[in-house]
Amino acid sequence: MVTRNDYDFGQYLYANGYLDEAGLAMASELALKGEEPIGDVLLRTGILEKASLSEALRSYLGIQAVKLTRVIIDPAVAGLISEEIARRYTLIPFERYSGVLKVAMSDPTHERALRDVRMLTGLEIEPLYAAKEEIEAAIRQYLTVEQSVARLADIGDSVFENSGVWSTESSKTLEYEFQEDEAPTLKFVNSILHEAVLQGVSDIHWEPRKNLFVVRYRIDGKLIKKHDLALKAARSIVSSLKVMAHMDVAERRFPQDGRMTFSAGVRRVDLRMSSMPTVYGEKVVVRILDPEMAQRSLDSLGMRQDVRTGVQALLKRPNGLILVVGPTGSGKTTTLYALLRELNAEEQNIISIEDPVEYQLSGVNQVQVNLPAGLSFPVGLKHILRQDPDVIMIGEIRDEETAGIAITASLTGHLVLSTLHTNTAAAALARLIDMGVEPYLLASAVSGVLSQRLVRRLCEHCKTQYKISEAEKRAFRLPVSINYLYRSVGCPECLGTGYRGRIGIHEFLLYSQEIKELVLSVQNARDIEQQAMVSGMLTVSEDGFLKVQQGLTTVEEVLRVTSGIEE
Repeated sequence: MVTRNDYDFGQYLYANGYLDEAGLAMASELALKGEEPIGDVLLRTGILEKASLSEALRSYLGIQAVKLTRVIIDPAVAGLISEEIARRYTLIPFERYSGVLKVAMSDPTHERALRDVRMLTGLEIEPLYAAKEEIEAAIRQYLTVEQSVARLADIGDSVFENSGVWSTESSKTLEYEFQEDEAPTLKFVNSILHEAVLQGVSDIHWEPRKNLFVVRYRIDGKLIKKHDLALKAARSIVSSLKVMAHMDVAERRFPQDGRMTFSAGVRRVDLRMSSMPTVYGEKVVVRILDPEMAQRSLDSLGMRQDVRTGVQALLKRPNGLILVVGPTGSGKTTTLYALLRELNAEEQNIISIEDPVEYQLSGVNQVQVNLPAGLSFPVGLKHILRQDPDVIMIGEIRDEETAGIAITASLTGHLVLSTLHTNTAAAALARLIDMGVEPYLLASAVSGVLSQRLVRRLCEHCKTQYKISEAEKRAFRLPVSINYLYRSVGCPECLGTGYRGRIGIHEFLLYSQEIKELVLSVQNARDIEQQAMVSGMLTVSEDGFLKVQQGLTTVEEVLRVTSGIEE
C-alpha cells in the first residue's frame, strides 16, 4: 500500500512542478493498486525520467551537493572501498569523522550502494551528490592511479633489475613482450593520460633519475611533479608508451618519435611522443595536442580591442606579410590558427606548410614538411605558389631562402602569415634583414608584426586582493589610482597553483610610413621600437601590467615572461 512517506513525496513532486495534477492522480492510483512505491511507478510508466526523479528525491530528503574539485580528498579514505565498487555505483568516499563516512555519489538515493558501502566499511554513511564526471575523475586519481602505483612498486625486481638495458652504450636489443605483470603498467599509463587530458596538461614528462622514475605534468607552462615511481618500473612504462605510439620497443639507444590518438571520455586528442636516451634510461615526453586549441578565436586569446581591430584590418588586405613573433611556447601557432579561422571561407584557397602539422583545420590545405623525402619549407613554398593560393601560412621562417620566398609571395598578391623567434616586434624586422632580405623589399612586403607572451591567468576561485604600496606603484609603473591588486593563493580547483589557464599579452607593430623609412635607412630595432611607441604601440610588458590591473594575472607572472626583453 502507499505509505504516508509516499503520499508526502507525491505532494512534493506536484508542488514543485515535477508532476501535474493528472500525473499525480494516475501515479497514486497505480501505486495503490500495485502496492509499490510511487517513485517506481513514475519510472515504470515514463512519467518521470530517472535523472529528474533523483533530483527531486535529493531535494525532498535534503541531501547536500559537493564539488569534488574544491575539496581535498584523503587517499586513505578513498581507499576504504575498491575501485570496482566505486565504478559500479559511481561514488567515492572523501572524508571520515566520528564513525561517519562522507561519500560523494552520482545517485545518493541508491539504497543498495549505501548498504554495500556501509557493510564494507562498518561506518555510517552520509551521502552527498556530486557530478558524475567529477566522481569519475576522482576515482582515476585516487583509486586507479594510486593503486596502480602501489602495484608497480610490488612488481618483481627480476623483471627490471638488469641495469644493462639502461646503458646508452649497451648493445643488447631485448625483444619486448607483454607480461602479466604489465597489466598494472597499462592501467597506470592509461589513467595518467586520461587525467592529464582532463586537467589541461600540455606535456607529460616520464623521466628516469638515479633512483626514481618521475612523472611530471606541464600545466600552464609550469612543470609539476605528480608521481615518484621505483626505477625498476621504468622499462615497462616506457615500453608500453612506445607500443602505443608505434615506436620501436627494442631500440633504446637512439631518439625516436611517435604519434597516436587517445580518447578521454568524449574528448579525443592527438598525442605526440618523443623518446631520448639519458644516462639513467630513456626519457619520454608526451605532448597533448587538444583540437580545441585550434578552434580558439581572436577574442579568446586575450587581445586588447585595439590590437584585435588592427590585426583584423590587416587580414582584410589581399596581400602582405603578417608575422607573429615570440619565444618557444609563447602561443604563436595557436594565434596563427586563430588568424586562419578568421580567413577561412569557401572563397579562399588557404594553404599552410608546417613542421609538424599540430592541428588539422577543415577548409585549410595543410602540408607537412618531410625532409627525408626532400620536402623542406623552401621546396614546399615553391610548389604552393603554383597551387593558386590566396592565403599562405608558413609555420616558421627559419632561413634566408624561406624568408625570400615569403617576401616574394606577399609582393605578388598573396596574404602570407608566418612566425619568427624574436623577443620583440621590432626585432623581427632586424632579424629578416640579418637573414639577407633587402630592406626595400621588407619595407614593401610587411604589413604588421604581433609579438606575444603567455602569462598564467589567476584562478577565479581563490585569488585574493591585497593593498599595494607607493613604492610598488612606481616600480611597476602603475597608475596612482590603483590601490589594490590580486595575488595567487591555491585551491583544489587550480591544483594548488593559484592559476588556471593562460592568457596572451601582446604588442602590435603596425607598419606605418615612419617605420618603413627607418627600415629603408637600416636603423636598429631599438629606433624602430621607439617610433612604434610614439605612434601608440604598447609593449608586451605594458599590456601585461594592464592585465594585472584588471585582476587577470599577477605582477610576478608578467615579470617572469618579460624579464628577458630589452627595454
